[in-house]
Amino acid sequence: MYKLGLLGSNISHSKSQEMYERILGEPVDYTLLDYKSEDELPSLKSLFDQGFEGLSITYPYKQTFLRDVYINDSSIKKLGAINCLKQTESGIEATNTDFLAAQKLLRDLGPERFNFLILGSGNMARVFEICLEMCKVDFQTVSRKKNGNLNELNYVDLLTEDSDQKTPLIINCCSRGFVFDTDLPKDSVFWDMNYSFPEHERLSDKGVRYQSGLDLLFWQAKFAASFWGIKPL
Repeated sequence: MYKLGLLGSNISHSKSQEMYERILGEPVDYTLLDYKSEDELPSLKSLFDQGFEGLSITYPYKQTFLRDVYINDSSIKKLGAINCLKQTESGIEATNTDFLAAQKLLRDLGPERFNFLILGSGNMARVFEICLEMCKVDFQTVSRKKNGNLNELNYVDLLTEDSDQKTPLIINCCSRGFVFDTDLPKDSVFWDMNYSFPEHERLSDKGVRYQSGLDLLFWQAKFAASFWGIKPL
């Protein structure tokens, strides 16, 4: 049985174990390492000494261990955030499978067909910004830090002006503490990096195509398993 772990804060809602067991087709010894503050975090060495074959990191600790790992991928170095670790003979290697999953899903989507708007200013927002830059498509980003209350913006004008009839696609990278609750252009897509979030699922009642972050979680898990040398079904 594979021994895997997820380190983060307030992660009781995580579906990662379910996702890995679905991908691998067998039970997984999965540990949620839930720490309220950075001061409580153990060292990576002490964690891997517990026998983890793979370790994932989620919000808010994706930048915490950057000095303790090495990264081979130049694009992920540019991100300055990691979410997947393994122990090697050379030390602890890190990658960002959020980036790899987002890159794959955007390419499959056909990004030239959409008018993109990213909500947020954190690590996931930066992941999508870099992916869309690599796809060579235009996008806009708004955040509470820069724009204030995001529910007070006029998204109909923001997403339809000079859009060349492209479908508006909003990528929500805000934390679960934010609830999006305002009007969007007709037939918009709201791609929520959160999942199991009923407040946003109700957007479909307003004619918006709601898509949860479970698709990204699935591919994030596939790339993580590959990084750890675990062969999925």
